[in-house]
Amino acid sequence: MSRFRLPNLSRLSPPASPPPTPVQAVAILLSRRQFLKALGAAAVVAAAPWTRVERTWAAARGRFFTSHERRTLEALAEAIIPADADPGATALGAARYIEGLLTAFDHRVPRIYAGGPFSGRQPFIDYERGVPAHRRPKNSFKHFVPLTRLQTLNWRWQLLGTAGLSADEQALVAPLDAQLGGPLPGLRDVYRDGLSRLDAFSRTQAGAAFLDLDTAARAQVMNAALTSFPVLARRDRNFIALVARHTIEGCFSAPEYGGNQRARGWAMLGLEGDSQPLGYALYSRRADAYRERAHHPLSTPNPDEIDAAKPLSADGDKVEQFIVATTGALGDVC
Repeated sequence: MSRFRLPNLSRLSPPASPPPTPVQAVAILLSRRQFLKALGAAAVVAAAPWTRVERTWAAARGRFFTSHERRTLEALAEAIIPADADPGATALGAARYIEGLLTAFDHRVPRIYAGGPFSGRQPFIDYERGVPAHRRPKNSFKHFVPLTRLQTLNWRWQLLGTAGLSADEQALVAPLDAQLGGPLPGLRDVYRDGLSRLDAFSRTQAGAAFLDLDTAARAQVMNAALTSFPVLARRDRNFIALVARHTIEGCFSAPEYGGNQRARGWAMLGLEGDSQPLGYALYSRRADAYRERAHHPLSTPNPDEIDAAKPLSADGDKVEQFIVATTGALGDVC
């Protein structure tokens, strides 16, 4: 039982409130105005579409996609590179890579071109003995390179489209727009519209949003969309093929761009990633000769492929065929 007792408040009469002073009256008036202003703002938010609110919330957190859009994109990327014994596109961070691309100009230095020359994933060479040293360089890949004026214009054009540029920028790209078939749609709008179109198509084909389908149904809807979605203006591929291209980039590019988490995409391919400053032939002052790394010979065949190239797994073969079907020959990023 508590040692403290509460006073009997029923015996106490409330003190009479003195009339407000002029200063207090002004404070009360201002608080009412602030309340009405806040109430008006709340009414505007309540009247706005919920998606708009979600997008505002996402932008405030440094993101581009709403939660539903992000999960839909992850599901689509996973259908392109599914997980099996190796991680799929979701675990590798493909959606993060794509969102990083679309928000590249949200940073002081646009996150377009990673710096260098070294990432710190490989050590320096011990030139005395011709072996890997214990010291590693700092990761300069994470410091992105400032863009030139023309690079800035081109990438803003790609991401924001002609309509998203300033009047001066639109005047600069107008001759190109005229030659190439009209205003360029920005990738940000392409992704917004494409994910919405995919959901609508999924409901027509399978009776549910793409995110709510099981793995087999997602693959069917994706393949149907790949053959039926229109080619995007000025981009020579449709939305599914565009996502496939960006998914592949995200899974196998340098991790500093947001994907290829913990370099597991490279590990899937048997790659160690960027090789410098170590390289493959290590010079030894003692021997006055170059020494090859045992698992990366330069003067003999790859020990893994002396007899024949390693065959792809069934899933790997499907991924390769999908890549060939959707991306075609190597071209520009966008």
